[in-house]
Amino acid sequence: MKLKILQILNRHLITGGMELYTFNLAKYLKARGHDIMVAARPDTDFANAVSKEGIEIIPITRGGAVQPYNVFQIMKGLARHKFDIMHSHTGNDYWPPLLAKWLTANLNSRVFVTRHLLSPPRGFSTRFYFQNVDTICVSKSVLGVMKKFSAEGSRLHLVYPGIKTALFNSAPVTPYYREKYSIGKDEFVIGTMHKWFSKNIKILAALLNAFSDIKIILAGALKDFEIDELKKMGSADRVFLTGPIRNMPEFYKSCNLFVFPSFDEAFGMVVCEALASGLPVLTADTGGASEIFTESDECGFAMNADSPDEFVKAAAFLKNNPEKLSLFSANAVKTGMKYDISSMVDGVEKLYFKSLGLIK
Repeated sequence: MKLKILQILNRHLITGGMELYTFNLAKYLKARGHDIMVAARPDTDFANAVSKEGIEIIPITRGGAVQPYNVFQIMKGLARHKFDIMHSHTGNDYWPPLLAKWLTANLNSRVFVTRHLLSPPRGFSTRFYFQNVDTICVSKSVLGVMKKFSAEGSRLHLVYPGIKTALFNSAPVTPYYREKYSIGKDEFVIGTMHKWFSKNIKILAALLNAFSDIKIILAGALKDFEIDELKKMGSADRVFLTGPIRNMPEFYKSCNLFVFPSFDEAFGMVVCEALASGLPVLTADTGGASEIFTESDECGFAMNADSPDEFVKAAAFLKNNPEKLSLFSANAVKTGMKYDISSMVDGVEKLYFKSLGLIK
């Protein structure tokens, strides 16, 4: 069954989780034979990446939730192409497809949104709105928030995001950053991200104080005051800052353990990436990232993000027990494989078909 689908994302980059989610969804649905178009800001990294996949762009612009130009552009696209599905991914993109549907009387067209945030909707995203669309939640945590927010009759669905697992566990990858910073192959390296800096810096300081022989590679762009704080730490010479990274597999390949103290993340795709790369993960016990693995998976630990000592204890358990580290690493790959992008596309595609009454 071939559908006409419009994906809508008003972002300019291609590196964030939301952008990659939308890009991959459009790309893989196109590969399955569906007619795909994307509403995006032209001449941006995101739009250019989409265009390279042979997908036509409907130009939209920045603005509020009811930006007239965006409503008009989607109305034109809907009138011309009779989209079966229109799917938005940010709060500012929620209303244009629904208004376009009503204003053009294309009542058979179905509107979807993916809720990528753990916080409840605000502003124009009212309970009435969510009674008129299908909402895909990226984790049980997000689903719980939306169940509390939404009115009776709202259609809420759970579909976990996916990653290209083959990029992380089968393609040949070099430990680029270990080599770049002259870190020995037998040295223990902890990888982490620039986000949640106020919590993460306390955890990093505790880890550096507890282990005199570890190195830390921190991925992403830090602000100047954050770099200054890191320099004040006594062991700052063992922390290496990569800046923005384009090739994440090389980052994971350079590490033995991944620390991700995300306490309010809607999902946590980087956790899946790290697991698929064979890295045990230490993360927070709240938010979507905590759902990705359980204790029975034996591939990581979820703990209180405000307790650096818990992170030190978990890191020591793995660092000082090579057999356990090897076991957790093997289990990490198995767990990461559960979140392959094909599963995400299967789930979303099935919801499209159901909404149109094509399958039960």
